This record gives sequence, C-alpha cells and structure tokens, in this order.
Amino acid sequence: MRLAPLLLLPQLPVWILLAVAGVQLSAAVDARTQATAEAAHSREQLSRMEAALRLTLDLETGVRGYVITGQSAFLTPYREATAVLPGVLATLREGTAAQPTPDRPAQLARLSRIETLLERWQARVGRPEIAVRGRSAQEAAALVARGTGKRLIDAVRAEAAAFTRTEGTRLREQEAAALARLQDLRRTLLEYGTAVIALSVLSGLLASALISRSYRRVSLAAERLARGEGGVRLSDRGPQEVRSLSAAFNRMSEQLGAAQQEAQGRAADLAAQNARMGALGDLSDWLQAARGLEEGGQILARALPTLLPGTRGSLATHNASRNLLVPLLTWGEEVASGGAPDGCWALRRGETRWPQDSGFAPACLAGPGGGGYVCVPLFSHGETLGILRVRPEADGHPLPADLRETLPAVARQVALALAGLRLQERLHQQAIRDPLTGLFNRRHLEDALASAGAHAAATDEPLSLIALDVDHFKRFNDTFGHEAGDAVLVRVGAALRDLAPPSAVPARPGGEEFTLLLPGLDTGAAAALAERLRETVAGWSLSHAGMALGQVTVSLGVASLRVHAPAPEGLPRAADEALYAAKAGGRNRVMVARGLEVSPLGVFAH
Repeated sequence: MRLAPLLLLPQLPVWILLAVAGVQLSAAVDARTQATAEAAHSREQLSRMEAALRLTLDLETGVRGYVITGQSAFLTPYREATAVLPGVLATLREGTAAQPTPDRPAQLARLSRIETLLERWQARVGRPEIAVRGRSAQEAAALVARGTGKRLIDAVRAEAAAFTRTEGTRLREQEAAALARLQDLRRTLLEYGTAVIALSVLSGLLASALISRSYRRVSLAAERLARGEGGVRLSDRGPQEVRSLSAAFNRMSEQLGAAQQEAQGRAADLAAQNARMGALGDLSDWLQAARGLEEGGQILARALPTLLPGTRGSLATHNASRNLLVPLLTWGEEVASGGAPDGCWALRRGETRWPQDSGFAPACLAGPGGGGYVCVPLFSHGETLGILRVRPEADGHPLPADLRETLPAVARQVALALAGLRLQERLHQQAIRDPLTGLFNRRHLEDALASAGAHAAATDEPLSLIALDVDHFKRFNDTFGHEAGDAVLVRVGAALRDLAPPSAVPARPGGEEFTLLLPGLDTGAAAALAERLRETVAGWSLSHAGMALGQVTVSLGVASLRVHAPAPEGLPRAADEALYAAKAGGRNRVMVARGLEVSPLGVFAH
C-alpha cells in the first residue's frame, strides 16, 4: 500500500467536521455582518437628523439675528442652511426608504411632515420677516411677536425627536442582535475548534503509529552511516514510499565513499583558495600603505608570483599625457613591454583576452611576442589604468586550471590599487605645486628646506638658495594686463625648471617671487647658476597676443648655509636681503650675501 492513503484516511473525519464548521461559521459571520451593517446605517441616520436640526437652528437664528440687528451678515447661515438642508433631508428619506423595517412608513411620514413644516416656516416666517425687516423694524417685530415661527420650529423639533427615538430604539436592538451573533460565533468557533483539534491529534497519532516503525529503521541506519560505518543497507519492506526511500538510502550509502574522497580533494582546493584570499587581503593592506606607483610596483612584484603561481607576466601602466603604456613591473623572468595602448585588443574592446579565445581577433599588435598570453585591461571609473599580461611560467605548458577564477579578483585588486595610487599622487602634487607655473609652492619649499638643512648638517655638504624676483612686475602687469603677466611668470618658471640641477627644488612662494633651493652647491656654483638665469631671461624677446612685451629682467639674491646663515631657516632671509640689495643697486643683477653684508657679483645694465 502507498503511504499517501495511510496518511489521508485518518484525516477524513477532520475534513468533514471542518466542512460543517465552515458552513455554520459562514452563516454566523453573515448574520453578524448584517447586524453590524444595520447598526451602522442607523447611526448614519441619527447623524443626518442631527445635522438637519443644526441647519434648522441656523435658519431660525439667522433670520432672528437679521430681524433684531438689520445687518445682512446674519443672513449668511440662513442662506447656507437653505441651500444644504434639502439635500440632507433627501438623503435621510433615501436612507429610510432603503431600510426594510416595520416602522419605515412612520419614519417616512415624519420626514414628510418635517419638510412640510420647514416649507411652511419659509413661506410664513422666514422670507416674510426678511422682506418686512428690509422696510421696517417695527413691522418685522410685529411678525415675530405672533409666535408662528416658534410654533413651526417646535413642531419640527418634535417630529425630529420622534424620528430619533425610533432610530435609537432600532439601533439598540441592532447592536444587541450583533452582540448575540458575535457570542454565537465565538461559541461555534470554540466548539468546532475543540472538536477539530481533538480529531487532528487522534488522526496524527494514528498516522504516526502507522509509519514510525518503518522510518525508525531508516533513522537507525542513517545514524550508523553518520558514525562512519561502511556498507550500511536497509531491507526492502514497508509502504511503497518507504521501499523507495530504502533503495535511495542504499544508493546513497554506496556513493558516500566516493563523495568523501571528492570532498577531501575539494577541501584542499578550498584551503588553497582561502590562502589566496588571505594573500589578497594582505596585498590590499600593503598597497594602502604605499605612497606612490614605485612603491606599489615593488609590492605587486612580490605579490603577483604568490597570487598567480605557475605564471609569469608583466604590468604596464597607462600614461594618458603621452598615450603610452609604461612598464611598471615583471615577475617570473618576464621581459618588460610597453607600447601604444591602441595596439592592444584587450584595451580596445575593454575585455580580458585569453589565448584560446577564437573569433576574428588578430594577434596583439603591442604585446610581447609569442602566444599563450592572457591580457587583462585595467579600468577604474572609465579611466584606463594599464594592462596586465600573464602566461605560463614555462613555454609549452598550459595555464593553471584555476586561473580563470583567481585572475579577475587579482586584476580588480590591482586596478583599485593603481587608481588609489594615482589619485594619491595627483592630490599630493596639487598640495605641493603652484597651479600657474607647476613649480613647488611655499609649503613644499619649507619642508624641502628643513629636510635639506638637516641633511647638510649631518653630512657637512653645502646648501645654497637663490631668491629671484621679476623687475618692475607691477608696472608690467598694469601696462600689458594680468594675462601677459601670467605668461611671463610661466616662462620664468620654465627657465628656472630647465636650468635647475636634478637635485634642486624650484619653487614659486608667491606673486613674482621665485626660489631655487640647491642641495650640494656652494656659494660660487649657486652664484654662477644665478648669473645664467639672469642672462637667459634678459635675452628674451617676448610677445603675448600679438603684442611685443619688451625686455624682461630679473634680480637675484644668493645665500649659502653656514656662510651667510647659521641655520636653514635663515637662508631665505639672507637670500632676500641680497635680492633687495640687487634691486636697490639697479636691478637686472645678481647679489651674493656676505654674512651680515651683501656684495655684488656683477652689475649689468638694462
């Protein structure tokens, strides 16, 4: 026998009882709903009658106020009530007519009498008193004194009270009926609920007794299998489903041994993957501590052989200003390669290219020679960062099998690192560079002076500084405009950068002032360099926007550490004093500081 009939037969009495209970509950709910709806309708009728009485009071008080004061403002509630009251009475009539109750004819009659009384009040009191009051207050008072309006309004109130009493009585009866229905519903739910629970428990116990013996055998066998026993099998007996379960259990037992062996192999793979993920985390931590592409490249050169075992390759970064791929690092005895990014199909298409990729793609135009390369383009927020090229560690061998899973994560980490290092370098350059000339700013100059001064004190090497100022720059600016002045400053900054030695720090502290910090140069070498700068600038013939600017000259002051200043922070002051002396001496010249005095290196006429 199948298991389904064994489980369904004990439940049959429960289903029959549930069907009967559903029918009775539905009838009880319908009765409760009907009683509640009738009570709600009675409340609405009472609310509408209350509104009609308020409007009737507005009619009376409006006319009375107008008769007493003669002010037309008192007629506003009268007019509003006159407009609204017929609709309220019509709604009351419709609601009463829609309710099939024994007192419906009496209620409709009361509503008809209320309408008649209100029409009579309008015809005999309201409109006449308003018309007469417009002519004479005495005549209006005489009309009021007759008492007709009061008798009619009192009659309206009496009819309304009778209507309200009838509706109130019906409302109480309906609420009592609704409460009785609710109690019946609760009693029915309790009785049938108790019966259903009892039958359900009995049927459940019966079904459990029918199938527990068979499944107990399966449970015991499963426990033996869980303890690691081999060759556990179940006998083929019991309901059909239990026999099928036993057969499936036997097949599972046979396959479990093979699955355990496979799981051990996968566990080893998972351990290797976890090790790679840990290495990726370590790489991220180290790259966050890097302070530039050079340091980042050194970290990646050590990390990539670990993260991509069995491979060799290279990483080239994209130089946007030169539109060139610049080699950054290699691993596994790979040869560094760069070239134009337009020659890389992976960069052109924005997708990783694998050696086995088929299709119409020709050989890579810019990559290294030979086949077997995986080319991974590196992007971040739409910016091309570079290209990662990977191939087998030994020629003729296939790529590692898990490279497709490992390489995308490594490439993402490398791209994020390159983007972060580039951003870090850009922010650093923005913080230390003058935006107009590209020279270092005052902040970096002060840091470089402190560092160079400490190095000079430790190694006893010379340290000099040149202070430079464009002659008559304010007058030049006023004559030719600020754009021409900026062009001159840019040109002077370029000359300073071109003539400075590799170790020098060219800077623009501000305005038309320039400074050249010269580690390793003594006074004589610094003065000679200053003279070359002066001659270079004096030999220019500049123009801007098609207009000749005339001759541009500079004045320069030279000072050296320990010769003109006992400490590094005194160098700028000593060089500035020499510069002021050069300007006082006629400009377009170089002056060298001599202790507390300054002496001219040479005087050069304009």
